[in-house]
Amino acid sequence: MVKKIYKDIATYYDRLMEGINYEGWIEYIKNICVLNQLNPKTVLDLGCGTGTPTLYLFEEGYRVIGVDGSIEMLKVAKKKLSPFNPVLILSKFENFTIKKKVDLLISLFDSLNNILIEDELLRTFICAENCLRKGGLFVFDLNTIYGLSLMNSSSTFTKESRGVYSIWKSKFDRKRLQTTLSITLFVSENGNYRRIEETHMEKGYSFYTLKRLLRKSGFTKITFYEHLTFRRPRLKTKRVMVVAKKD
Repeated sequence: MVKKIYKDIATYYDRLMEGINYEGWIEYIKNICVLNQLNPKTVLDLGCGTGTPTLYLFEEGYRVIGVDGSIEMLKVAKKKLSPFNPVLILSKFENFTIKKKVDLLISLFDSLNNILIEDELLRTFICAENCLRKGGLFVFDLNTIYGLSLMNSSSTFTKESRGVYSIWKSKFDRKRLQTTLSITLFVSENGNYRRIEETHMEKGYSFYTLKRLLRKSGFTKITFYEHLTFRRPRLKTKRVMVVAKKD
């Protein structure tokens, strides 16, 4: 299962992610839908977090359901999305369900890399397939094994955004194909700094494994792209977009 993360940093998550072009990601997914002759009306955002991509989808006129495993992140999303009266579901990724099937299911910003056990990734894919109508698409991005391998013990960087200073340290385990990311925040509060620490883990999966699990879940046409492009992934592709169709 996805470990309990994004708890203490949820309040500051949007500040940490400033600079991410979520709107561009949504435009890219819309182009993927056009390429697959899909005109979606309903969308499920798996791992919706604080709801920024979800907000863009609402503003585009889609009916959106958000699913996330962190109640703290969903609290932020609920406030952000309040004008749209959102349906937000607290659930583990491997057993989420909805009442009515959707046209499009997305999972962005390497949310599925947080699943460290292959069987739980399979169950997540099965849930996704069950929630899609026939002809629907499951679109998600992942850090590749190569991309995660670049996050080695020498990978340390700092950033500052609106009163939040953060230190990011990562280490890659080549045997487990997992990266451990340690995040330390220093948050300015009333002239003092509050320290917050969280540890996140991400696992890399081969294209072969992903395709095998998706086919086992019932998906048919499966395509891999370099992220934000329509090019085939290369050996040194850091992030990949996966498109799986339900027939």
